[in-house]
Amino acid sequence: MWKRMGKKRMSNKETSSDRPYLEPYEKATREMGAGFEAQLWMSRDAQKTRFEVLDEMGHLSNRVVADLGCGQGDLAIYLSEKYQLHEKENEQGFPKQYIGIEGVQAMADHARTRILSAGVHRAIIDVGDFVADGSLPELLINEANVEVFLFSGSLNTLSMIDAQNVLHRFWSAIESSGRGTLIFNFLSNRHNRERTPANAPAVRFDPAQMLDWALERTPLVQMRHDYLAGHDATIVMHAF
Repeated sequence: MWKRMGKKRMSNKETSSDRPYLEPYEKATREMGAGFEAQLWMSRDAQKTRFEVLDEMGHLSNRVVADLGCGQGDLAIYLSEKYQLHEKENEQGFPKQYIGIEGVQAMADHARTRILSAGVHRAIIDVGDFVADGSLPELLINEANVEVFLFSGSLNTLSMIDAQNVLHRFWSAIESSGRGTLIFNFLSNRHNRERTPANAPAVRFDPAQMLDWALERTPLVQMRHDYLAGHDATIVMHAF
């Protein structure tokens, strides 16, 4: 069972200017408090739809899952409620262990409180910056036996190139271990522009380029672009 990282993953001297990709969330947390709105999701319904797709494509059941940029822990609570984790006879669909990694301290603290209040078992929240901390992928695989790396909405403030660089580090760790799954969603630039405009700080990626990026690394790739009217896409990659 994974326990909280022994060493602090970020320095107290780090500021939002050092991490511009986190500034929109830190700013929202300062202004609105650590809650749903500070995660900058479009809506709760849209968030639930994304979670349904992630769970279906990622095969999260009974696997060790690391949720990179977990926000206030909504995915863990969603899965717990879906599989009724508090009732042992229905807990088989929940991950073997859920590890939430969140870069905004206040949000991580809020996530821990929510998970505790919701009675979610086999879940832990840790503070970490998956963009800046290059050691994180191998640490999670080697010390926590992570089998699934998951990014939901947490790539939205990165450029497509920066997002690919982050994903490459996590995929390389999966390849080195010889096992595992990488699953991520992102805002698509093939969306209905009138219905869902691209508003800053959100960044949209070309789904064709993201699919090519994935296929260059493994033929075991799936992509879905058919939910939320093409507002975003989800890609899952499996190691051989």
